[in-house]
Amino acid sequence: MRLVTVAFLFVAYLYAVGIPAGKGPDETAHLRYIEHLATTHTLPVFDRENPGPDYEFHQPPLYYLIALPSYLLTARRGPEAAGQAVRFVTILLAVPLLYLTFALARSLAPSRPWVAPAAASVVAFLPMHLAISAAAGNDVLTEVFFAAAFLLMVNHLHASAQGAAAEAQQPSARTMAFVGLLVGLGVLTKSIAALLFPLAWAAAAVAARGPRGYDWRRAARDAAWATGIALAVCGWWLLRNQIIYGDPLLQRAFLSAFRDRPSPASFMEQFHLTALPYIGLVVSWTLASMLGVFGPVVGNQFVFYPAWVYFAFGILGILGAVGFARYLARGEPAAWQRRAWGLAGLLGALLMAGFIRFNLSFFQAQARYLFPALAPAAVAFCLGLQEIAPPRARPWAPAAAAVALLALAVVGLPQWIAPRFYSP
Repeated sequence: MRLVTVAFLFVAYLYAVGIPAGKGPDETAHLRYIEHLATTHTLPVFDRENPGPDYEFHQPPLYYLIALPSYLLTARRGPEAAGQAVRFVTILLAVPLLYLTFALARSLAPSRPWVAPAAASVVAFLPMHLAISAAAGNDVLTEVFFAAAFLLMVNHLHASAQGAAAEAQQPSARTMAFVGLLVGLGVLTKSIAALLFPLAWAAAAVAARGPRGYDWRRAARDAAWATGIALAVCGWWLLRNQIIYGDPLLQRAFLSAFRDRPSPASFMEQFHLTALPYIGLVVSWTLASMLGVFGPVVGNQFVFYPAWVYFAFGILGILGAVGFARYLARGEPAAWQRRAWGLAGLLGALLMAGFIRFNLSFFQAQARYLFPALAPAAVAFCLGLQEIAPPRARPWAPAAAAVALLALAVVGLPQWIAPRFYSP
């Protein structure tokens, strides 16, 4: 893992200095939030009537408060230096995600030691995720809280299964209290972390199956601990939003502020598309942005890899998905591990539902909105590659995929990505 971490820090540094300032997803708006904190020493208020360049002012404050000291220390050297310092902070915040992915793989596949470093490497070297990790924005810290909370839920399921097998005392609610802490911190980072509430309730419900039947009291206790601690951490922010905007998560306020942005209907009308081609555009763009779609560059255009790159890695992704399905069908995972994978499926379904809802209002075909599930997805992908590979290649298959991503990340930056940003 040390080698993976050092390599990640090096390649992320290349992306931080290789992609011009302000060219990460909504990066300029995120930096304006930090600038507001630095100059006014108050939390910003989102203008629902005219958000303009301050359209990220609806975001919770945790990421920006963490990045604020680096911004203040470098602001005298100019806005570009301050923005670069914030980028480096974001890179450091991404490092825990690698170790959380490693730990998750060790929990879910302890008999397959190659999967853990490979899954961490997939998270580290996925080009789109590298670009996000090397830009100012709250996405990566949100993913850390998602991965940490999910790992604790998995460990809670495991402890409950061990207690049931031995007919011993069931685990305490301490783990679910820590889950609540992470949920609360996640909501203070990005409102999408509210999806961790139903996930925590589902984990509490699944873990309450004991040797003598279902323990409703323990399920209610664990859910209450997780919910109570989470609200104790983030409740002040939800209350502030309710008082100012009449909307604790600012979802209605945000949609209202951008009602003049192109909707799917206006987008289809402008480009003369019917519903089916429009859906195909959203799906294809989203799939491409899982690997990498960068920008925008001059003229509001985006940087894509050559088609053959998406085709090659798309085949790799399909192999991983098919292999993972075969891994589950073969019955290797223990019962508690299958329940943990069911929990991962619920996480994916919740994120996908939110993604679809967002795209029913705006054209936002960006896979980064699904990246809060990146850690379990990377583990599943590596398990699938190992399952579908020939017997002699199985130990090496996921590592080979990670190396391929690293090669694409290193070669793709100077070959295809950076030249598009700097060309006239």
